[in-house]
Amino acid sequence: MSLQINPEEIDFDPGIADLISRLRRLKAEIGELQEQADILAEQIKSAMGDAIIGTVNGAPAVKWTTVESTRFDVKKAREVLPKQVIDLLEIKSQSRRFTLLDGGEQW
Repeated sequence: MSLQINPEEIDFDPGIADLISRLRRLKAEIGELQEQADILAEQIKSAMGDAIIGTVNGAPAVKWTTVESTRFDVKKAREVLPKQVIDLLEIKSQSRRFTLLDGGEQW
């Protein structure tokens, strides 16, 4: 049974502690696999050169897609717009981020 020490901290029971341990192992495996996937993707991209589509036995297997995006430069807006306008447009939000600590980190 987990023990609530204070409203901000809970001491987990062995079952939850095991889940945390498994999560750490899986995240490490995912990191290793992601590294391997990134290397393979770079090799394929390099082999494609300037081609848009890469085929295997005549069937499309990979392609480059051009993606266009527009971003709002907040830093530049702060430089050129009056503070009142920035205050009017600024929306603050709050969320919770789950972080897996390595054991030596303090919250």
